Amino acid sequence: MTVTAEVVETKLEEEYFIDEEGSERPEGYKDEEEGNEVTKGGDVHTGVAIEELRNFKGHRELKNECPADVREMLQEKDLFDTYDKFVQAIVDEKTTRGKTGRWKDQEFNSVLDQFREDFAAKGVKVAFCKRKSFGSGHRRWLEFIDVDKLGGSYVPQFDVDNMSGQVINTCYTKLEFPNGVAVEELKRWGGRKALAKLKEKVPVFVEKMLEKYDLMKEYEQMVDHVVEAGVGIKSKQWNIEKLKELMKVYQPMFSDKGVDIYVSHKQEWISHGSYGGHFENFRWIEFVDREVQPTYKPQRDAETKQSKDIGDRGAMGDSCAIM
Repeated sequence: MTVTAEVVETKLEEEYFIDEEGSERPEGYKDEEEGNEVTKGGDVHTGVAIEELRNFKGHRELKNECPADVREMLQEKDLFDTYDKFVQAIVDEKTTRGKTGRWKDQEFNSVLDQFREDFAAKGVKVAFCKRKSFGSGHRRWLEFIDVDKLGGSYVPQFDVDNMSGQVINTCYTKLEFPNGVAVEELKRWGGRKALAKLKEKVPVFVEKMLEKYDLMKEYEQMVDHVVEAGVGIKSKQWNIEKLKELMKVYQPMFSDKGVDIYVSHKQEWISHGSYGGHFENFRWIEFVDREVQPTYKPQRDAETKQSKDIGDRGAMGDSCAIM
């Protein structure tokens, strides 16, 4: 569609948001930590320009500032007019943010939907992305993807329009996964008999991917091996080092048919107050369909990430970013 309506400037001073005259930050409000590197989740892909959406006064920053790499792409594609109209529409539509200035995902994405075709007509896909940050916050950003340059070789893995509905709930966070990634959680069962439950039911998303690539035989062999050798001798609990070694055995088998597999983990400290605390461990296997997710990177890959997070609410854990 083509937007022909005249752009009307909005006087932002008349809006009532935190840090404006006469307003105060709500108790307990915290600014998001500094970001980017998509944002803090990995390197920016060539042919992709990133614009972060700050929660605190984000509408002002979106209107008044435009990152250099975004400007370069807009100029190359002759999209400044479309971009300006899109930004003005976001600013004018006050339902896109709450009383504290935090973005509302559904409302923001609804406005973006009105301009997607205009961007696409000139070879740019725009994705609205979100990922879990430390504590209770989220990072949000826009990805401007040069389709003429990248074709289908890049897929934004945090695109809110492309989430599968699969989640892993830890004590302090919820990890979400996009389409093209199937997840099998390794429950914290006790004893070898209980571990055998892993064989009883294949998760729906995993099963569909295995059937698509004729990998059920390899999967069943891997599960047998994981149940037999992926736990400690005495504890019968999952041993992350053993699981990593097992993945190395089966990764080539799956990769040959177009699926990459990873073992992921997260460890959280559960405080008991003055009585100390204990660690809770979360393990899962990710199956990545490289036809659907050619550039996906696990956020908790056991080979590259440390596992510990301080679970005390408000405290930040290790340097690893989580979804």
